[in-house]
Amino acid sequence: MYWNRTGGLAQAKLLIIVLALDPALQCLAQTPEPFEVRRAKVAFEELPEIKASEILKPELLKGPHYVIRDPVPTASGMNQFTIDSDFGVFEADGNEMLLQRLKEIDAIARLRGVSRTDEFKNSLVTAAKSPLNSARNIARDPAQAISNVPKGIMKFLGRAKETVANVGKGGGEDVGEGNRMKDVIGYSDKKRRIALQMGIDPYSTNTVLQKQLDDVAWASWAGGFTFSVATFPISGPVGAALTVTNLNSTVEDLLREKSPSELEQINRATFRAMGASASDIERILHGGAFTPTEFTTFAVHLKSLNGVANRGAFVKVAAQKSTTEADALFCVYTAALMDQINQKTPIARIVRLGDFPICVAKDGTIIVALQWDYAAWTLGAASFTDEVQKFAGKSGQGAHVFVGLSGEVSPRLRGELEQRGMTVQDRLVPGPLN
Repeated sequence: MYWNRTGGLAQAKLLIIVLALDPALQCLAQTPEPFEVRRAKVAFEELPEIKASEILKPELLKGPHYVIRDPVPTASGMNQFTIDSDFGVFEADGNEMLLQRLKEIDAIARLRGVSRTDEFKNSLVTAAKSPLNSARNIARDPAQAISNVPKGIMKFLGRAKETVANVGKGGGEDVGEGNRMKDVIGYSDKKRRIALQMGIDPYSTNTVLQKQLDDVAWASWAGGFTFSVATFPISGPVGAALTVTNLNSTVEDLLREKSPSELEQINRATFRAMGASASDIERILHGGAFTPTEFTTFAVHLKSLNGVANRGAFVKVAAQKSTTEADALFCVYTAALMDQINQKTPIARIVRLGDFPICVAKDGTIIVALQWDYAAWTLGAASFTDEVQKFAGKSGQGAHVFVGLSGEVSPRLRGELEQRGMTVQDRLVPGPLN
């Protein structure tokens, strides 16, 4: 009993002491932080919400069938555009994707204009009576046509070359099956050629565009409709800005002449020659992040770095880190930047800095090629800069560092990098920027 009472008294005294100290504790908690701590919290830039009206070429802000919303958030190195159009709302992750989406909106408008003509309507009637209907049913699903996953049409196209060869040799496939495969190839070939004739990606992930392409390709292939881009030119001041294709000529030729399965074979051999593993190659070709256009463009730019060692390291990073189309485009455009820089400053090898590929030039310069629409001095940028400096220091005698960006750098970031002895060049690929 005595110990219980004493314990209770002790607890009561402790409670009184805590209550007495509580105001002091609260006061201590509200005491301003040391100046150094507060300074550290504001040492980095906030990513801004920029305005389309301030960064884009004026003729691109509005077209006959679209308007770009003025607020443009920037995240993950990409400007995030929203486009209101007559055909729905489209999102564009990055400057390059914006140009692609604007071209596609114009193409949708022109293709819909085609579909209202009497010639087109008559061709549809003819096509409906055609024995080629079965092939169209195989090939018409645009979502499957643009997917890297071997299902639906991709299964047929993947076997098409083998099937046609077997038919010619009297192989295992019957004549009816062989003819059907030839029909699928013919239809897909027509669709690709119409898209490229219009300056757009035949494997675009824009499903609205794919539906319009599908209808016109069907009327042309099975109904005898004659499609000519010259009949439906791009109108308005936006025309000049959009008629320039952003496809490498080699890539465009490959897309025009080769089927998806043939593109896979060509690019598989290209990546293998760079030392990429079979599993990484399969992730690029069938992982779902890269479209046929994107993995072909990626391969062509890396192949252009002829003689550059360790290109397989870039393929490995691209394969293992790319899960979305935005990831794939980052790899494609970064490879394009490397290719561009290599023309003036020959590159010796590619190395991995964590999960990021950087280059070492033949003269020892460290080259950091960045597909970055708007770069600011953030915590991430500071951390990466530190790693680049450490790598340059280990490379011998503090190797010079060149940073090349596709878009723009903030004045603060430029100052921080130049203060560290780095050379900075932005707007290497200005694209739609004013």
